[in-house]
Amino acid sequence: EVVTGLMQLPAPPPLGYIPAGTTNDSAKNFHIPRGIEQAAATAVFGVPRPCDMGLVNGRPFVYVAAFGAFTQVAYDTPKELKSLFGHLAYVMAGAASLPTIQPYTLTIEHDGGTVTGTFIYGMVSNTVSVGGFAMFPPSEVQLDDGLHEVMLVREMRTPADLQHLVQSLIQR
Repeated sequence: EVVTGLMQLPAPPPLGYIPAGTTNDSAKNFHIPRGIEQAAATAVFGVPRPCDMGLVNGRPFVYVAAFGAFTQVAYDTPKELKSLFGHLAYVMAGAASLPTIQPYTLTIEHDGGTVTGTFIYGMVSNTVSVGGFAMFPPSEVQLDDGLHEVMLVREMRTPADLQHLVQSLIQR
């Protein structure tokens, strides 16, 4: 919401970020220290760095824009579970949401052509990890290269599809 407001300005000022969440993917991306005092010092005295912005329906995003399976997990996982189990709380909540997954039939146009299919998850991101899960090799993600990473997960129809999905996530 802060970024959305700042992007309305003709010359947005630099934005300092003080992470206070459970997994802090954005802090990891920007190499921001975990401690509040150290993060505040970095926000005030650190060197500003550019960051790619995305737009979805005219609204800016910095980290991830996603649809489908598991997108509500971060919001629906109780804070007490996140504090107690950390990253594992997201895994448990994600597993519990498996029976409710609904597929989306999409046609996606990109620089290299068109992809049509039935997908249970999709995201456009500017990050190495989402929800603490390493999604892309750090060497392939540049936060200021004018590009975003895309992940699409096709509908799973067989147990082998699920096994392949888990294996792909583990191996990135």
